Amino acid sequence: MSKLLSFQKKLSNEFVKHIENTKDVCIYKFGVFSIPHSVIFPNAKCLTLINCSKTGISNILNPSIFPNIHTINYLSTNPDRSLLHTRFSSHVNWIFPDKNYDFYNFMTEMGYGKKDSSILNKYIHNKRIIDGKNGFDISYELDINIPDYGIVNGNWWQSQFYEYLVYIQTRGHINTKAELEQEEEEKILQKNKVVNVLDGIDYE
Repeated sequence: MSKLLSFQKKLSNEFVKHIENTKDVCIYKFGVFSIPHSVIFPNAKCLTLINCSKTGISNILNPSIFPNIHTINYLSTNPDRSLLHTRFSSHVNWIFPDKNYDFYNFMTEMGYGKKDSSILNKYIHNKRIIDGKNGFDISYELDINIPDYGIVNGNWWQSQFYEYLVYIQTRGHINTKAELEQEEEEKILQKNKVVNVLDGIDYE
């Protein structure tokens, strides 16, 4: 696996807390990057993929990363293969925008998913057109609505998720709740130890 390199974007502590605890993981414009083996989102019940690439989707849409997923909101491009659904249990709900795309049509016609005309408005808050030089290379950026987090700039959310993967790659694994509690207890014990040592020093 190729090593992910940081783009030196500051990783928000609030983002880390959200992404590790949320039941509704949103991923925006995930590209061709690989996924560190230690990445797992055990709390996630719903996964929303917004404007992600075929390779990015293939890399991250895996039950080893999302072991307890119930719903996949697929707001992205057609994948290279139409067998993505076979990676997951048949009980997983696939939801698509009401668009005429081959993958969306295949999944709904085969009974593996359904279309929802309101799904785009639920997650896409605002779309801004960006003109390139002399009016060429026109593109756009999105503000996205993250459940239990709020409305954020999509590019910022994309960079935060990438930097989070770099962070996990460096850290080695995602701490479980029990590990986090133990780590906090150890910090308190160490702090109390230092306080006791200082209290025992005679400054006179």
